Amino acid sequence: MSIDRLDARIIRSLSKNARKPFSQIAEEVDVSDTTVRKRVQRMLDDGVIKQFNVLLDYHRIGRIIKAFIGIRINPPRLSTVVDRLKDNPDVQVLYRTTGNANLFVEVIFRDMEELNEFLETELNIDGITGTEVNIVIGPYKRCPCTGL
Repeated sequence: MSIDRLDARIIRSLSKNARKPFSQIAEEVDVSDTTVRKRVQRMLDDGVIKQFNVLLDYHRIGRIIKAFIGIRINPPRLSTVVDRLKDNPDVQVLYRTTGNANLFVEVIFRDMEELNEFLETELNIDGITGTEVNIVIGPYKRCPCTGL
């Protein structure tokens, strides 16, 4: 399914505030609220819109250290490492990648001590041959998923 300009405008409005009433979105995009409601429902039914999420302000809950970790893994051990990391609440995103790292991990911690503990315990897995940790100093554009 493809989306048109009106769908894109509705999505843009919802991405800024998914709780915004359809009537307010309708005013913004200059159509009826029934049109907005039908379009959103169609995009949900077609899988264009997968879900609506809660966006936390991680700074307000004391989670201020964001890092990206590139992990080199012996290929036969990749699924074992992924299985161990995917349910860890500090791990925000796991990506399989090409290049020097097989896996790219986005993590958020309260402080450097928590990051260090994660590196020493959670990444002490047979098959990991190396890591590269990059700590985020500050954003130029914030991530829509984590707000950091």
